[in-house]
Amino acid sequence: MHRREFLRQSAAAAAASLLPAPLFADPDSRQATGIKLGEVTPTSARLWMRVTQAAERNWNGEVRKGRPKPLAPGMPAASLEGAVPGAEGRIRVTYAANERLRNASKSAWREVSAATDFGGQIALEGLRPDTVYHYLAETAARGGKAHAPVRGMFRTAPEAGSTGGVSFTMTTCQKYSELDDARQGFRIYESMRGLDPRFFVSAGDIVYYDSDDPEATTEELARYHWQRMFSFPRHIGLLSSTAGYWSKDDHDTLTDDTWPGQVKKPQPLTFADGLRIFRQQVPVSPLPYRTFRWGRTLQIWMVEGRDFRSPNNAPDGPGKSIWGAEQKAWLQRTLAASDADWRVLITPTPIVGPDRANKRDNHSNAVFAHEGREIREWLKANVADNFITINGDRHWQYHSVDPETGIHELSVGPASDSHAAGTPGEDRRYHRFHRVMGGFLQVETERRGGEKAIHCRLRDVAGAVVYEFSRTGKA
Repeated sequence: MHRREFLRQSAAAAAASLLPAPLFADPDSRQATGIKLGEVTPTSARLWMRVTQAAERNWNGEVRKGRPKPLAPGMPAASLEGAVPGAEGRIRVTYAANERLRNASKSAWREVSAATDFGGQIALEGLRPDTVYHYLAETAARGGKAHAPVRGMFRTAPEAGSTGGVSFTMTTCQKYSELDDARQGFRIYESMRGLDPRFFVSAGDIVYYDSDDPEATTEELARYHWQRMFSFPRHIGLLSSTAGYWSKDDHDTLTDDTWPGQVKKPQPLTFADGLRIFRQQVPVSPLPYRTFRWGRTLQIWMVEGRDFRSPNNAPDGPGKSIWGAEQKAWLQRTLAASDADWRVLITPTPIVGPDRANKRDNHSNAVFAHEGREIREWLKANVADNFITINGDRHWQYHSVDPETGIHELSVGPASDSHAAGTPGEDRRYHRFHRVMGGFLQVETERRGGEKAIHCRLRDVAGAVVYEFSRTGKA
C-alpha cells in the first residue's frame, strides 16, 4: 500500500465513526498514548512507545480545564479525564520496507516500568535512505501475554545529494484548555496529515504544566499532562504515519520563562525533573541541539533554549546567553559548513520579533539584547542569502524581516484560535504579515530548471493558506 493510500483509508475510517476511539484502536491493544517516531535520518530513526493499562484514554473522568490548581490530596491522576495509566511490560518493534513486513527486522524485547512512565525509545538502525518503512509496535504484559500490535509507517530522509523537494510542517503552543475539539484533538493534526508532510516539528510548549489545570506539582501530574495530550485520535493518526522532531520550551519544562536551577516552591517538581520527564515522553537524540539533512534542498537546525540559559533577570551583556557558548559555537560552525540549498533554523522562541515590551525571555527582548544582536549580525554576515528562522512560543502568526540585518523570521502561531493573543500589534518596520489566530506553518523546498526555491505557508487550523512567502535562487 502506498503512503497516500494508507493515509486516505485511515482518514476515511476516522470520519466514518463518531466514537471517541483512537484511530487504530483494538480492544486488545495497550498503546493508548500512541506512537512517536522521530529523529529520522537517511539510515536511522527512534521510535517511542508505551505500555498502557487500557486500549483507550479515560473518557469519563473528572474534566479539569479551569484555573490551574493542585490536585486534591489523595486524588489519583488516573481518575481524571484523559488519563492513561501505564503498565509494566515489554516493547518491541518489527519493521520492513514493505507493507507485508516480509524479511522484517525485529528489535529485542525491552522491559518498561514506572521509572520511565512505562515507555521507552527503540533505535532503528541500518535503514535505507528515502524509503517508506512499515512497522508493528508490539507490547506484551510483564507475565508474557502479547497484546494486539499497532501498525504504522514512516519515510527516511534522502541522502545529502538528492535533489527532490521536501515538505514539512511545524506547530507550537498546544494548550489543553484551548482544545478546539475535545473528542478528536486539535484540528491542526488532521489538517497537517492531509498535506502528507515528510516530517513535522513540535517547537515547544507541547503541554502547559503551570497554566493548565491541574497544575503539575508532581511527576505523576506532569506525566498526566502528556498522557491526555497524546491519546486523541487525531494526534495518534498523524504521529503513527509521520516522523517528527521535538523541542521543549518553558511550560513543558517547569513554568513560564523558566531557567536552570529553578524550583516551584513549595512543590517538589524541579527544573531537572522537567528535563528528565521531557526525554521520557518524546524520541530525542542525546544532545538537545542537533541538525538534520533532508537531501540537497534542505537542512534544519534545532536549538535548545532552556538547558544552557542564563537567568532572565541577570544583567545583560557579553556573558549573558540563552544558548550557551558551546551550543552557539556548534550552530555557527555547522551553519557555515552546510551546502544545502536552504538552511532553516528552528527555535522555540523568537530571534527577530518584535515582542511585547514587558517580555523578558527571548532574543528579541531587551534583557537579551546583546546576544540577540550578536546572533542576527552573524547570520547576516555568514548565511543570510539562503537562510530563514522559524519559531514557536508566540501566540500569533507573523512574518518579520529585521530592519537592521534583513533576517527573515516566521512564527507559526498557537494550535487553536482560542489560544491566540498577546501580540504587541502590527509593526510595519518588521512585519510583512501579522495575524492573531491559530494554525501552523508549512515549509516546502524544490529545484526546477536550474532554480531553487523555498515556500513558507502560514495556514489556519483547517489548513487553508493565509499567507505565503517564497525565496528563490540559482541551484
